[in-house]
Amino acid sequence: MRKIEALFAVAAGLATVSAVDGANAQQPGADPALLEHGKEIYRRECVACHGVEGDGAGPGAYILSQRPRNLQLGVFKLRSTPSGENPTDQDLFEAITRGVEGAAGAMMPSFASLPERDRWALVAVVKDFAFIEDPGKPISVPPRPAHADLALGAQVYDRLQCASCHGADGMGDGPSSLTLKDDQKRRIWATDFTDGRYKGGAAPDEVYTRIFTGLDGSPMPAYGSKATPDELWALTEYVLSFGATSTDKISGDTE
Repeated sequence: MRKIEALFAVAAGLATVSAVDGANAQQPGADPALLEHGKEIYRRECVACHGVEGDGAGPGAYILSQRPRNLQLGVFKLRSTPSGENPTDQDLFEAITRGVEGAAGAMMPSFASLPERDRWALVAVVKDFAFIEDPGKPISVPPRPAHADLALGAQVYDRLQCASCHGADGMGDGPSSLTLKDDQKRRIWATDFTDGRYKGGAAPDEVYTRIFTGLDGSPMPAYGSKATPDELWALTEYVLSFGATSTDKISGDTE
């Protein structure tokens, strides 16, 4: 028990490491040696949570109130691709690099401290577990409008019934929040927007992407076909406004 506790203490410490700019990462070419190297890194860094077989049933998984993903299912929340499609390799690399912020009850740390090649090797392992041969194609995120239309964002938030899970004030305490379960029928929590952390990153285009693509495997649906790009950007700005500080409020249109 003490060894597992120590392991999670190290993981928590790693979570504070700042993620590198994943967009600048250079992916190595396909190489069987890279996969074998990744398996070594996986055994050292990931087995405690995700298990030897990648099924999310590692020896320390029971400690977490939100269980690790079963990688064998091939279903990933953090993607730049449409719902139902495989993530890109870059998506997996960035998730490994930065960890999973804003995940209530989860403990997926940042692995930015690992050498870049090691993180790409872990991508190869994840793809192997998930039987991913053809990565999906990322969505195109339109330019961010010069002004945040928060009034429109509030209307879209209401129309799409975001408050049912995330609450009227974005605190993750909506009326449905106590009954949410993932695709494996396990308890899951709605993100509290007010703490300024968001799964997949807090940059505006990253939040837009999460809203557009949804979080596969969770109750968070994809809204890309349910609103126009302008409406999605307004909703993005409205969601971000919940986490803005009193000295850093998003300035938006109110008419």
